[in-house]
Amino acid sequence: MLHNKSYVSLVSGEVIAGTGMWIGIVGNLKFLQQLIDSDFLKGLLLMVGLFVSLFFSPKAGEWIDRFSKKNVLLYATIIRCLAPTCMLVAIQYNSVTWMILSSIFVQLAATFYQPAAQASIPLLVPSNELLRANGFYVNASTLARIGGTAIGGILIGFMQLWTLYSITLVCYFILILLILPIRIGSQKSVGKAGKPDKMPFREVFSLLKSDRTLTLGLTNALVVSYFVGGSNLLVINFSEMLQTPGLMGWIYTAEGITALLAGVMVKRFFGKRNLVLSSTLFLFILAFSQISMAFSYHIVPLMLSYTVFGYCFGTVVPLTATIFQKQLPADARGRFFSFKTMLDRTWFLLSLAGTGLFLDLIGINYYLLLMGAVSLLVGIFSLQYSKRHALDVRQVTENTKAKMA
Repeated sequence: MLHNKSYVSLVSGEVIAGTGMWIGIVGNLKFLQQLIDSDFLKGLLLMVGLFVSLFFSPKAGEWIDRFSKKNVLLYATIIRCLAPTCMLVAIQYNSVTWMILSSIFVQLAATFYQPAAQASIPLLVPSNELLRANGFYVNASTLARIGGTAIGGILIGFMQLWTLYSITLVCYFILILLILPIRIGSQKSVGKAGKPDKMPFREVFSLLKSDRTLTLGLTNALVVSYFVGGSNLLVINFSEMLQTPGLMGWIYTAEGITALLAGVMVKRFFGKRNLVLSSTLFLFILAFSQISMAFSYHIVPLMLSYTVFGYCFGTVVPLTATIFQKQLPADARGRFFSFKTMLDRTWFLLSLAGTGLFLDLIGINYYLLLMGAVSLLVGIFSLQYSKRHALDVRQVTENTKAKMA
């Protein structure tokens, strides 16, 4: 795939722009810290952009399927460039309003960019490389998250905020240059009048009803993403419980490195296997990692538990993404991935609130045992459901179809 210039440009852009985005997020936290004391109010302000972007997800899916995916990527990146520009104004006037506007632009751009990128991957790489391509793309996002937070955390110590946002802006300009040479095949649905169909967003629900593999894959992905959504609160609690301030960095590093390795190895281990069954079996591995965390009263077993979780996350995400891409018609991928992005964001907010609530009510150990039990039960249900309906999606055989409803 290294000879596929369009795919390499897409992945490289994810690393560079993602790094810039996380540097900007670190800057936003520092900016709010200077102006606002309440942590609760900081959280509410940071979530404004997320709430606004949810309303645009249906329209984003329709446009991605209807128009050129390359143009969607390009225009979304231009919108993304407005975010650090707004922050430069916010710094000048110490304005929280401009910071909120910046957050809206970031989330709005992601609402269009991420689904368009996921819908483009099957049009850029051969079918037999789809699983590996998704694994590398997940690795690119992980590298950006690790690198961006690390670089931002270092730079914030000796650089002014306007310098951080200037770096973020440069990263976004580089992304524009990387998008320009990308060639993405156009697959539009044409109506009777010779014009592209309007492609209503509600057709996503018809797809979910007609293909059981989409519903099951979405269920498996949401179980993992729920735990990811509240993981920051868990890491903070573990650091306080074990009285080790530097533990947060070690946990994120171990989890990130294992996720990267999983993304590299995913095709070797699962390229010829049933992807539905493989993603379902990883729910049992997730349950094992969660239950083992509940009994981790020392650093070493805790690190091992997060290593298992990192491997689970780094494998399940490309597995489920490949299932969706294989089963969906080319002219429906944009709407589906927009729906999934909207669902992920809503789920993230719910997981954050739910994790905080349960940590206050029952404590971290019982919460992890509860999560392990839920993952185990969903895994048993998914396994029985996939076997009962003979759900089978494979990367290597084009004519292998999952049983439809």
